Amino acid sequence: MVSIEKNKQHPLIKNIDWIIIITVLILNTLGLFAMKSVSDHLNQPSFFSKQLIASIIGIGCMAIIMMLDYKDFRFLSIIAYCGTVFLLVLVLIIGKGREEYGTKGWIDLGPASFQPSELGKITLTIVAAVFLERIKQGNGGLNYIWLGLTSAGLVVLVMLQPDFGTSVVYIFMLACMIFVFGIKYRIILITLGAGLISLPILWFSVLEKVFNTRQLNRILSFLNPDAYARTTDYQIRMAIRYIGSGMLTGVEKGTEKAAKNVPVVESDSIFAVIGEEWGFLGAVLVVVLFMVLLLRCLYISRYAKDQFGSYIVIGLMAMFLFHFVENIGMNLRMLPVTGIPLPFISYGGTYMIVCYIAIGIIVSISMRRQRPMFEA
Repeated sequence: MVSIEKNKQHPLIKNIDWIIIITVLILNTLGLFAMKSVSDHLNQPSFFSKQLIASIIGIGCMAIIMMLDYKDFRFLSIIAYCGTVFLLVLVLIIGKGREEYGTKGWIDLGPASFQPSELGKITLTIVAAVFLERIKQGNGGLNYIWLGLTSAGLVVLVMLQPDFGTSVVYIFMLACMIFVFGIKYRIILITLGAGLISLPILWFSVLEKVFNTRQLNRILSFLNPDAYARTTDYQIRMAIRYIGSGMLTGVEKGTEKAAKNVPVVESDSIFAVIGEEWGFLGAVLVVVLFMVLLLRCLYISRYAKDQFGSYIVIGLMAMFLFHFVENIGMNLRMLPVTGIPLPFISYGGTYMIVCYIAIGIIVSISMRRQRPMFEA
């Protein structure tokens, strides 16, 4: 069912979107340099070696997936959904995690571990795109119900880990897809208003029972940093300090301290290492590269061959957007700390591979997109 397209008249190899591929490869290379620095300072060579291996595997996955016809994902969506639900249930039973994070979202595979919730981001995008396309074509009714049930199922399973950050990513991805699908503004405003009104109820009736003290303190420390200066907010204070210490071009080699003094620097606060070692110019370069990636995704979505492809690109772009904004935002105390990694840069094998799978799908859609007039 899944096939690699062969077309002599329109060789797909010539339609590869090199802009997006080169952009993510540069981001990945910058991330590996930053991870090598962290590994050296912490005397943890496994950080760099595992990240390098995950990058190589991810690039291989991207190369294979981009040559597949994305339209076949319609038929694989149900299989992917059932498999993802099985893994998310399995991780609740045998999953492992870190006590200080209060979650158990990883399946131990011996020398490595696997995080099913990351794979769920791809699954959610494809499944939601299938139902949104059917609804757009006039086949509403049950498809509305299936869209709600399948999406809610994934979100609830991730919340039970509990992983608040990833569940918010799911909701944001789905919201962006629905927005592009077309929804009346009054419905958006009513939903936002209802959400704001229900926050106090949600906090006392759900959040305090589902999430542990550390997770709740992350939100409280964002609202009142001084009260948590020596505990939850310490990570952000150190991150801001070392980002600022890089000034324009970064500190001299050998004088870096962020890797040793910022908690969870290899994933949550990797931007502190970039800011310190490469300065303002290095930080701006990372931001510009992400902007190129996001804008290219918008372009590909605009000229996708069908609505199914367009919705998928928007969902995956929303994933990159949320991770990019949240990770950098929390390191600058503009947003609460949620443990969201920076795509292609933060440490994390599962997420690195998932990011490359997402790029492979986006490039597959781009290779088969409708060419705008006058484009070569």
